[in-house]
Amino acid sequence: MTKTKLDKKEKQAELEKYRDLVIVTLDYHLSDKGMHISTADFDSTNYYRRLKEQTEEHYQTGRLTKLKQWFRDLTEIFVECGDLTFNRYLLENTKHDVNIFQSHFHRVEKSISKGKISTDNQFYEINIMLDQLCQIEPVDSEKIKVLNKLIRDYEDQKSKQTKKPNT
Repeated sequence: MTKTKLDKKEKQAELEKYRDLVIVTLDYHLSDKGMHISTADFDSTNYYRRLKEQTEEHYQTGRLTKLKQWFRDLTEIFVECGDLTFNRYLLENTKHDVNIFQSHFHRVEKSISKGKISTDNQFYEINIMLDQLCQIEPVDSEKIKVLNKLIRDYEDQKSKQTKKPNT
């Protein structure tokens, strides 16, 4: 039987982990001057600082689900961009062994094992994975070949669907 509810000690450890991960992620956003936005109505620096304060409040009040959701939301851009350095940054600055790409990789592996792409989201994720594989050494040419075939097949399938006349 699977344990669904964390005991007090486990929840505290998870709270600390996700507080640390969210804070470090916010610091990463703050340090990226290229992403700084400042208009008459909005300043990203103030926004991220307020989020850091709210993160501490969520930690103090035991809102683990909120911290996990924030972490997923704040790291989504790094997964989409394939920012592999961010994952190392998290590990170095929190000492928590976390892989923001894990669920992404898992979904891609499911498409590979099925032998086809079924949705536009899967197509998008496989393209991200393909871009990442092309940038890292050593090159996994077999996996690249498999992913390229899945993409080609999906594109062929989509183009056939758009060519069908309406009946």
